[in-house]
Amino acid sequence: MLEQEIEETVDQLESEAYRAEAEIMSTHLALLRDPELHGQIYDLIQNNRHRAETAVEQVLQSMAAMLASAEDPLLAERAADLRDLAIRLEAGFSERHAFLPLTAWDRAGCFIIALPELMPSLVLKARELGVAGFIVAYGTGVSHGAILAKSFGMPVVRVASLEYVTRFSGRNILVWGEGEVLVEPNEIELSARKLPDNVIPIERVAGAPEARVWISIVDPGQLEAVEWAGIEGVGLYRSEALFMRYREDFPSEQEQFTAYRRLFRLAGRRPVVFRTVDLGADKPVEHMRFGPQVNPSLGLRAHRLFRFHPELLITQIRALLRAASGDHRLWLMFPMLETIDQLHFVQSLVDEAIQSLVNEGITFQSDFRQGVLVETPSAAWSFRRLLKEVDFASIGTNDLVQYLFAVERNTANVADLYQPEHPVVLEVIHHLTQIAADAGKPIFICGEMAADMSLLPVLVGLGLRDFSLSMGAAAIAVRDLSGLDETACRRLAQQCLAADTVNNVHTLLNRPDKQPVPSQVVAEGDVLDPVCGMVVHANDTPYAIDVGELSHYFCSRSCLNYFMDHLKQVNGTTSE
Repeated sequence: MLEQEIEETVDQLESEAYRAEAEIMSTHLALLRDPELHGQIYDLIQNNRHRAETAVEQVLQSMAAMLASAEDPLLAERAADLRDLAIRLEAGFSERHAFLPLTAWDRAGCFIIALPELMPSLVLKARELGVAGFIVAYGTGVSHGAILAKSFGMPVVRVASLEYVTRFSGRNILVWGEGEVLVEPNEIELSARKLPDNVIPIERVAGAPEARVWISIVDPGQLEAVEWAGIEGVGLYRSEALFMRYREDFPSEQEQFTAYRRLFRLAGRRPVVFRTVDLGADKPVEHMRFGPQVNPSLGLRAHRLFRFHPELLITQIRALLRAASGDHRLWLMFPMLETIDQLHFVQSLVDEAIQSLVNEGITFQSDFRQGVLVETPSAAWSFRRLLKEVDFASIGTNDLVQYLFAVERNTANVADLYQPEHPVVLEVIHHLTQIAADAGKPIFICGEMAADMSLLPVLVGLGLRDFSLSMGAAAIAVRDLSGLDETACRRLAQQCLAADTVNNVHTLLNRPDKQPVPSQVVAEGDVLDPVCGMVVHANDTPYAIDVGELSHYFCSRSCLNYFMDHLKQVNGTTSE
């Protein structure tokens, strides 16, 4: 069943810390569950006597055509998601393969796939098969397929026609991420380009920063597949992922101990930055309610929950310290702190857990570092005080940017206001790195901003040297950091800090002024107002109209009236 297949894909991506990529596939899941889609397909089957596969194809292709004609390029690219679902559903009905791509070989013996359009599901399948890259006839860098490919380090090159490359099927081809396809490249051509690690070894250039790359994980099992070359250790273990897997109750101390023991066994003597459990907001648990909250992002989460349930942290610390016993290197980090008061509170619970282990005569790790994750403006403002009482810090860019701009990054209608590269954000990061440098204490950066390779030179120029990224981005960061010039990075950072607007920063980074809105999870029943482009809940708005076999929903009576007037003009009549 396709729905179950996509659900499994989402779970797999989340377990590998590919959160943004999981959201893309969640979008497909939401589209597949859309009651409006079901209704239109059912009508064609019931009233027009269409076969199921014909009805599915007709409805999805009709919706895709409508999106493809949109003036907004981001909306137009979403048509590919609908075509992807149509192809997969049709393949399911007919028991055929969804795609029959043309293939060539790269120098390492991996497939290069040439096909008309890059579908998200194909990228996921290609990743399993070890595909090296793609050649496509159409699509842009903001399509979900291209975004997924980039996340997995698979270059995508667009050509005017696939006829140019089909004749070379089976021959050695190199797809270079800057937009070139080389057939049977010679050594001179190879040496002139910045190629993947398995083609040309990475060499550190003179003047490169002494930076370190760490990996962020959500499950200890991810460390089974880690290639540790160039990786310092675990820069962020999101421990709440374990809690969210338990549907009936919180994991016991022994269950946590088992998971954490595996974490340290796989990490060996490498440092592990362990983030204490951060439940609430976008990380709920099925067996607990968090009380009345108008805005969960500003409500009960992380240490705020411990004021009602201190046993959650005490039990976790007991399990953690037992699991880290021996020669393992534990860096314990507390998230979502606002001021020094909250730091003292969570430290008191850690002390309580330690004392209980001492009283029971249980062996545990007593030599560990403590740190804070800076995610709130108040923590940034009081950072100097916080840093005096801990050993290290990390900048949690996802939440910090969200709270700086008072923008929920997963709300489609305001997602374009979530701007990590804004000069305001860069000023805050620079402030934090200067304080950490003055104190002689390490400071990490994690989150989506850390994984944006176009921002890497700016972050280095701001003083950051420890980057914690997903496994897919870590290898790319190791390569890119080795090719940076530290002096040039500082110069670029100063220019970005002096910028007045985010568009000025885009110019410095050679980005277009208008950045595409980040991919969002489309909730079930969410639709686009065809007039203003706002996302609305189909079940919540009274402003709707059926045109042929399609239903349209609007945010207001004004948009509905505008749409109806336009229809009358198209049909050759005038509005009354």
